Amino acid sequence: MKMTLDKILLTQSPALFLAAVLLILCYFVRRGNHHARAVLDLLLGIVSIGLGIALYYLGMLNGIFTIKNFWQLRTPGIVGMAIVAVIALILFLRGIKHSVQRHQAEKKVSRMETAHQKELEEVRQKAYASGMADAMAAETKAPPVEADAPAPEAPAPVQPPQE
Repeated sequence: MKMTLDKILLTQSPALFLAAVLLILCYFVRRGNHHARAVLDLLLGIVSIGLGIALYYLGMLNGIFTIKNFWQLRTPGIVGMAIVAVIALILFLRGIKHSVQRHQAEKKVSRMETAHQKELEEVRQKAYASGMADAMAAETKAPPVEADAPAPEAPAPVQPPQE
């Protein structure tokens, strides 16, 4: 069976239908976050369906297949579907990779924010304790006692003489 370029192209309609299904699935996945890309996916999916129908019609006009056997996949069609499947798999794995990297970055930012909040809380508590010590010292009119200075020794109690 001699394959010419037009026969190869006209048997690519199953690959176009597979690409259309994948593009429409991408539309539903992306429509929440990437509006422009989602609309582009939907438009490309509709164009792929239209091209698939046109190729089927042109293939029937050129005698490559008939209405009775148009559903049979020919070798070029299988190769085209395999190419679409490989491209879809690569894009899917790339999307998973980006998702994992984004999740790791979010976790890192969250950890850094938690550590920063902890440091701020420690500084706030130290400042509060220092302010309380200053307030207590001002209230008793005594100089604040520093933790580094040794406490003064109290004189020993005087004991009455024994008889």
